Amino acid sequence: MVWRVDSVDDYRAFIEPYVAAAAAAGRRVVYIRFASHAPVVAPAAASVVYDLDALRGFESFTVRLHTIISQEGKEAFYVFDCLSDLLDAWATDGMIANFFRVTCPYLFKLDTVAYFALKRGAHSFATIDGIRTTTQLLIDLYSEGGVLYLHPLKVWQRSSPTMFLPHRTKQGSSLPLR
Repeated sequence: MVWRVDSVDDYRAFIEPYVAAAAAAGRRVVYIRFASHAPVVAPAAASVVYDLDALRGFESFTVRLHTIISQEGKEAFYVFDCLSDLLDAWATDGMIANFFRVTCPYLFKLDTVAYFALKRGAHSFATIDGIRTTTQLLIDLYSEGGVLYLHPLKVWQRSSPTMFLPHRTKQGSSLPLR
């Protein structure tokens, strides 16, 4: 699941319930840490935290991550720092799309659930399109007047009459705007 966000704090608001639900279901929560922003998962809430150094380059980072994914195995729940922070290390937007194209299918193959974030306006249309094509879920998350709204942009193999409407979030629930 990819969240397009204005701020990492907005992303963090959805991480806590996701991590709590995973833990309640007895699932392993794997936090992949690489960004300069504050952690999005409290260390005590994760089963394990892996600190990766994106400055070592795309290939080193991706190989290390795929080794971790192999070790963690099936049905783990992942939380990734904001992918937009990889721009500072890799200096090219296309590398983020390439990273996502090789990592997301591998996570899918192992029947995992993973949360990723991208900062709105930080990426080219080509990068967003590559990520949209690859991901199962793409959610636009934004704040207006202190209220968080989520708007599903891509929802793979799911349907409902109000699915693609913007939703207002309030006290842990989401109501479609009609």
